Amino acid sequence: MNAPVNSYAVDLLYDELPLFTRDEVLHKLRDRCGAASAMDPSPGGGLNFFFPDLRVPFKGGTAPVQVAIAVASGKIAPEQCRAELKQTWDWAEAKDVVARHQSHVVISDLLAHALPYKSRLGFFQNVLCGILELMTPLAIRWRPAQKFVNPDVLLKALEPGETRDPIKGAVNVRRTLSSSAGGVVLDTLGLGALGLPDFEISLGDRMPALFDALLRSVARYEYDLGDVIADGRVFKGGGESFLAERGTSSAEPSREVFVLKTYRATGNTTVR
Repeated sequence: MNAPVNSYAVDLLYDELPLFTRDEVLHKLRDRCGAASAMDPSPGGGLNFFFPDLRVPFKGGTAPVQVAIAVASGKIAPEQCRAELKQTWDWAEAKDVVARHQSHVVISDLLAHALPYKSRLGFFQNVLCGILELMTPLAIRWRPAQKFVNPDVLLKALEPGETRDPIKGAVNVRRTLSSSAGGVVLDTLGLGALGLPDFEISLGDRMPALFDALLRSVARYEYDLGDVIADGRVFKGGGESFLAERGTSSAEPSREVFVLKTYRATGNTTVR
């Protein structure tokens, strides 16, 4: 079983140094998340906040969930962006956009790993969207999903309504050459950071787009319903059927995944 990451974090990339005031940030946090206070209200106390109504078990009692926001004047080192750029498949301009950034902001949660996964991600997205409204960045480096995200696309995806996609930024579908699998493996990355199994499938000679869509679909299914998929569950995609078996990922980071294996039904087997 995957353990949720202790601290969930993203980087916002800007072409100039963003000058957030603590009062501006607090106003957005209260608007988006309810009650919020500065950890240190003194001048120069930094952009660290706690949420008194959002509490988790801590050392025999409870403690409020916290958020830290750190503004950095320099660029993120190119080698730290390489993996994310390689695995960003849904934003063709990402490399050129990222190259323009001159400063960045790190947003991370603290103690929130004890929240239910939907509550944690929803809370984090509310914090993030509040900061995006203050000053829109060039790009978002979504660390748990190993990808860059277009902030305009993210804001649209998180709008309320039937088209809302809560995992648009939080889950990536990667393509990795795996010697153990004997070829290219497609896998989701991001569910494991929330404490859920990820998914993977060996591509073989199949076209990536069809199976990218399959993995996104099963990832959303799991996110919506939780860790309810049983070993042996059968999924359909790309005109084929696949049997889901729990296992260990072929690609790093090592984590629990559902490996989707080609399945050919016999007799009166029902494929769901």
